[in-house]
Amino acid sequence: MRRITSTLLALALLLGGALVYAQGDPIRVGSKQFTESIVLAKLIVYALEDAGFTVDDRSPLGGTDVNRSALINAEIDVYPEYTGTALGLFFPDVDLPEGLTRDAEASYDFLQDLDRERNDLVWLAPAPANNTYGFAVERTFAEEHGLSTMEDFADYVNAGGEVMMASGDEFAQRPDGIAAFEELYGFDLADEQLLIIAAGTPAQTLQALDQGASGTNVAMTFATAGEVMAYGFVVLTDPLGAQPVFNPAPVFRAEVLDANPEIAQILDPIFGSLTNEVLQALNARVAVDGESDDAVAREYLMEHGFLN
Repeated sequence: MRRITSTLLALALLLGGALVYAQGDPIRVGSKQFTESIVLAKLIVYALEDAGFTVDDRSPLGGTDVNRSALINAEIDVYPEYTGTALGLFFPDVDLPEGLTRDAEASYDFLQDLDRERNDLVWLAPAPANNTYGFAVERTFAEEHGLSTMEDFADYVNAGGEVMMASGDEFAQRPDGIAAFEELYGFDLADEQLLIIAAGTPAQTLQALDQGASGTNVAMTFATAGEVMAYGFVVLTDPLGAQPVFNPAPVFRAEVLDANPEIAQILDPIFGSLTNEVLQALNARVAVDGESDDAVAREYLMEHGFLN
């Protein structure tokens, strides 16, 4: 009996705490390593702590694979994930219905059922914010040329409007990047109209737009990038859905929510308040202004009445 007990204890330690959850156990929160994911995790941490839960804050934990594996293996209990990421990466054997990834509600419903059935994971209510790829322009440029949607942009390009777009090399080359917008909206950017930044991030492309590097007047971005608000740029909307919807939501192990069903009532209103503009502002305070993600998350919850 002693040998069996010792073996089980060693196995539990080897699994890094991947034990059956019991009510009152700490809730372990992970996140990815970029600003928005960390801020979302901090919102979860402080809201749960304020509600009386013991929380083990493990954010930032690592990349997508690290967090997903940790959640499935019960090494963490929750982390914020994006619907578009999950549908694009986590179920390669599933044939997704046509147009699913462009429909926010359908994407969420599909994921909710599939992840619960396969992995006993639960997606709480997602934020309305959509952290997808987009085209950013200066506000004065948008106003001058009547640009608010990608349809407007296509009309501008096809009428001979001058374009120099800053883009990361991957977004410029892969079929679901610039090419997806071109095909859906009916325009074409020539090679000489692209300022390609090797391994370029939205922070770099938006900086190029801000500086007008090589005549840049359009830039690849994430819709909720903090730099968009910091620079006063406009992200053109994608009404036809060239890109998947990337709504963030807390993803929990089901047994944690089964033991603590009130968690949904705590977190759903918080995530429901997170529009693109709200996340742009929160991200900008961290990534541009240098404030701590802890302070930004706590202040947001306090200012909007989410903390007691």
